[in-house]
Amino acid sequence: MSEESLKLEVRDFGPIGRASLELRPLTVFVGPSNTGKSYLATLIYALHKHFSKLDSNNWWDAEETVCQMLFQNGERLALDVRETRDAWKKKDEQDQSRGSSFDVMQPRAWKLSAALAELIERFVASQGNVLRKEIERCFGASIMQLTRRAKQSEFTVRIRRQPISIAGEYRECVEFNYSNTALSISLPDKFEIEVKGGRRRLADLELEFGQFTAKVKNEWELAGIFELPVLQRVIREIISPDLFGLVGWPAHYLPAGRAELLDSFDLVVGSLIQQASINAGSESRVAGTKSDFLHRLLELGRLKPEKRIAQLSEIEKKILGGTISIDVDKKITFPRFSYKPSNWAGEELPLKNASSMVSEVGPISLYEKYVVQKGQLLIVDEPESHLHPGLQVELFRQLAKLVSEGKRVIVTTHSEWVAEELANTVRRAKLEEQLPRVAEPKPRGDDDVSLSEADVGVWRFSTGGKSGASTVEEIPLGDTGLYDVGFDDVAISSHNEWARISNALGDNE
Repeated sequence: MSEESLKLEVRDFGPIGRASLELRPLTVFVGPSNTGKSYLATLIYALHKHFSKLDSNNWWDAEETVCQMLFQNGERLALDVRETRDAWKKKDEQDQSRGSSFDVMQPRAWKLSAALAELIERFVASQGNVLRKEIERCFGASIMQLTRRAKQSEFTVRIRRQPISIAGEYRECVEFNYSNTALSISLPDKFEIEVKGGRRRLADLELEFGQFTAKVKNEWELAGIFELPVLQRVIREIISPDLFGLVGWPAHYLPAGRAELLDSFDLVVGSLIQQASINAGSESRVAGTKSDFLHRLLELGRLKPEKRIAQLSEIEKKILGGTISIDVDKKITFPRFSYKPSNWAGEELPLKNASSMVSEVGPISLYEKYVVQKGQLLIVDEPESHLHPGLQVELFRQLAKLVSEGKRVIVTTHSEWVAEELANTVRRAKLEEQLPRVAEPKPRGDDDVSLSEADVGVWRFSTGGKSGASTVEEIPLGDTGLYDVGFDDVAISSHNEWARISNALGDNE
C-alpha cells in the first residue's frame, strides 16, 4: 500500500507528556485507561477537520494578510505561472515530436517560487486561531483546560509529512508546527506542487493572478472583493492536496458510548446539535466529536431513498445478524434508525431499543456503508464495547478490510482479542508472501484479510516517572508473532493469585 510518511509529535497535551508516532493506514492505540489514547485520537480528528475544511471562516481570518501579499506579488505570481506553463508546453511539443502520447490533464510539477512560498506561509500562519477553535470544539473544552502544564498554558504539535512525487519517490519533508495557538509551516527549498489539469489550469491561474493585480493596483479598497476567488482557487484546488497530504483528507469519529448517544438522538434536533459545540465559553457544551456524530446521523436522513437501500454490509451479516435501515419522518425530515434480525418475522425495532451490542456496532455499519470514502480516515473509540470476544475479532477483521480497500483507520482499544487478531492479520500477509500467487483474488467476504507490517502501527500509552505524564512508544511484532501490549501481565497476575489461594486452601493436596 503506497502511502506518504506522516509523523506526529505532541507534548504536554492532556495526560500526554510526550508522544512521537507515525500514523499508518491502520493505527492502533492500546494501554491503561486515562493515559491519553482518546485525547490523541480526538486531536488527530481536530487536525483533519481543520486542514480538510478550508471554509469561509478560514478565508476571513487570512483575508487581510493574504490580500496584501497578493497585492504586492500578484505580477510575480502570474509570471511564475506563465513560466511553468511555457515549460509545460515545451515538454508537450518534445513528446509530440518523438511520437509520444501526452495528456494535458496529466499532473506535473509547479516549482515553488519565493512569492508563492511566502503566500503559503502567510496563509498558514493566519490559521492558528482557527485551529485553536477547532481543537476546543472537538474536545468541548478550552485550550487552558487541555494543556497539561497550566502555568505555561500551551502545548505543542508537530506534523511532519514526506510527500510522494509523481515518480513515486519521497520528496523533502513539510512540517506544520502548532504552539501556544500559533501555527507555522516549514517548506523545503525544492518543494514542488503537482498541478492536475495541465496547461489549461495554469492558463486559468495566470489569468486570475493578472486580473487581480490589474484590478487592485491603484484601488486598494477593491482588494477585498477580488481576493477571495483567487485565493480559494489556488489554495483549495491546487496547493491544498499537495501541501496538506493525508492530514487534509476528511476524517470521521465514532466516539465511545455510541449506544447512549443513539438513545439520546431522538431528543435533540439538528440546530441544537450544531450550536452545542460552538460557544467556547460554555463548560456544558457538547464535545465536537459527539455533536459531529449526531449531526452525521441527521445527514443520513437526507440520503435519497434509493441510496438508503444498500446491500447488507459484512458487519450486518457476520456481527449484527440483521439489517440496519434508515427511515425519514416526512413531517420533520428526521431520520429514524431501525434494526431487524434476519430471523425476525415481526416489525423492525428502533435501533436504540436493540441490544447494547447492536446499538454500539450499528453506527459502525452505517459509517461503513454510507459515510467513509476511499482515502478518508475513520477513528473508532473502543470498537469492542459490549461485544463477545469472538465478535470482537470479527469486527476488527471488518475494520482491517476497510484499510485493504484504501481507507485509513485509527482504533483505541483495551481488548487482548483485538491485539491478537491484529497480529494474525499481519502474519497472514507474511504467509501469503511465501505462497504461490493465485490466479484470481478471493472475494471480499473471506475472513483471511491481511495487511503488511509496514501498514500497521501499534502504539502503547503508559505512565511512569515522577510527573505521571503518559508516554507513547511503538510495539513491534515480537518473535512469538504477537504484539506485547501488556494484557498477558494481567492474566499472569490473576493466575498467580489463583495459585496462591489454591496453595493456601490445600487444593493441590
